[in-house]
Amino acid sequence: MTDGQKKTIIIDGDVHPNALALLEARSDIELMRVPLEDHEALFAAVTAANGILARSARITPELIANANGLEVVSRHGVGYDRVNVEALSARNIPLTVTGTANSPTVAEHAMMFMLACAKRLRPTDRRTREGDFLKARQELGRVELLEKKVLIIGFGRIGKIVARRCQGFDMEVLACDPYIDQQIIRDAGATPVENFRDVLGEIDFLTLHIPLGDETENLIGAVELAQLKRSAILVNCARGGIVNEDALYETLKAEKIFGAGIDVFAIEPTPGDHPLFTLDNVLVNPHAAASAMECLERMGVQAAQNILDQFDGKLDPDMVVNQDVL
Repeated sequence: MTDGQKKTIIIDGDVHPNALALLEARSDIELMRVPLEDHEALFAAVTAANGILARSARITPELIANANGLEVVSRHGVGYDRVNVEALSARNIPLTVTGTANSPTVAEHAMMFMLACAKRLRPTDRRTREGDFLKARQELGRVELLEKKVLIIGFGRIGKIVARRCQGFDMEVLACDPYIDQQIIRDAGATPVENFRDVLGEIDFLTLHIPLGDETENLIGAVELAQLKRSAILVNCARGGIVNEDALYETLKAEKIFGAGIDVFAIEPTPGDHPLFTLDNVLVNPHAAASAMECLERMGVQAAQNILDQFDGKLDPDMVVNQDVL
């Protein structure tokens, strides 16, 4: 690109200062900032956009149609359920993600949920702070990770790391992912499962690492939850809507499973009166599994680099979701 031919990048919300610095160092780049979740501001600004760095923006067909100069959409993360990939592909516009930038952090978050739920950290912490040691001891969990069986649904970037972390706790790892070569699961020291429902009655932990889509919406509902042991723990650090929240509430309220760790919800931001928030046997977070500062830096820098690489004609194919546009 030559002087006078600046490319405009719209940034949805805030990104790490190092990501901004990477973009601001380029004299051929102009930045526009719009507030997070402000679709009207984004829609108005997108007419000038050559690239969009999307935190949580909904990239709709209407938005894409309004962006005549758009060359790339770069997700600040790996999930893209808010992006209409088909509309981008129709315009030959790549959608990029941040590869493995957030995988270790999300995997750590899943392990944190497993441990904290198993040890019943929420009620024991509260009782201890209240000065009631005896009551706190009665609240203690009776679940260990040692030699327990964990089922990982989704064996992509995050699922593979979760498997290694679980193996470090001497757990037996099962994995279900029909979209990959099953030898990949075996090579990772895990056991492939063709139909996850066949093993729900024998596992101790269930952790989800799959995208939200037509095939995965309400994947874990009342029927699946009923098959789990009373001592089982469910973890969802993937996307809201994969677990039916009404069914999960009823299951946890009746103590038909031991606990759950939930980072994502069907409605986000999630209202404070959500029924799950009233229960002691569930830990909740505000879709923050990838929000460690080190992780936010990696994601921001990679998301920015993806846009620059597209402009410079050297985009890494491994970062592209809609490979058909390459």
